[in-house]
Formats: sequence, C-alpha cells, structure tokens
Amino acid sequence: MNEDKKIEERLSEFQALGKEDKNVDVAKLMLYSLNQKGNFVSSKKKRWAYILSLSLPPLGFLLALKYYFDDEDDARHVANMCVIITLLALLLAWISIKMIFSGTGTSLEQIQQVNPKDFQDLMK
Repeated sequence: MNEDKKIEERLSEFQALGKEDKNVDVAKLMLYSLNQKGNFVSSKKKRWAYILSLSLPPLGFLLALKYYFDDEDDARHVANMCVIITLLALLLAWISIKMIFSGTGTSLEQIQQVNPKDFQDLMK
C-alpha cells in the first residue's frame, strides 16, 4: 500500500510539471520512475546474510544490527529475517545436542563428574 501512495504522489508531481511546462513528457517521466530499481539490499547480500545467519548463528545477530541501521528500503526486513534464521539455527543446534546426549545414555551431571586424571590414565 505504501508503494501505491508513492506512485500516486509521483504521478501528481509529474502532472503538475506537465501543466507548468508543456514540453515535459509526463508519460516518459512516469515510465522512467517506474523502471528505477530503488534503494534495496541486493539479492546477493541477502543470500549471504541468510546463509551466514544459518551456519554461524552468533554472526546472524551482528548482521541484523548492521542491516537494522542501514538506509536501504528493505534493510529492516533483512535484519528481522537474520534474527529469525539465527534463532532457528540456535534452536536446531540445541535440539541436536540434546538428542546426542540423550542417545548416549549419559547425563550432563555424569559428564561433569568425569575426572581428567582418568583420561590421562587411559592414554598411557
């Protein structure tokens, strides 16, 4: 909806220019305006941000901060997606670790009770 309002405002500006000066081609101005790419984060940067957020979760929070303060039109959306992907990656890592430890039949308390000297004796 916000984009529609911007287009309507541009059209009214171009029409006003056309009324002021008859040499101004309003249709060409509007076509040129619609063909402009705008100030968006490139798809390559988005892809890398999402991949890094998934593979290196703490880095996703730093990327989110970077994009949150950038001036591109969709930078805040990219920042929000980085946070969501990072949280999902952390959740998946936590679930995976829980499953690994539950599959071994040992608890965290048992692992904490292991004496490092016992490892040294096994290595001899």
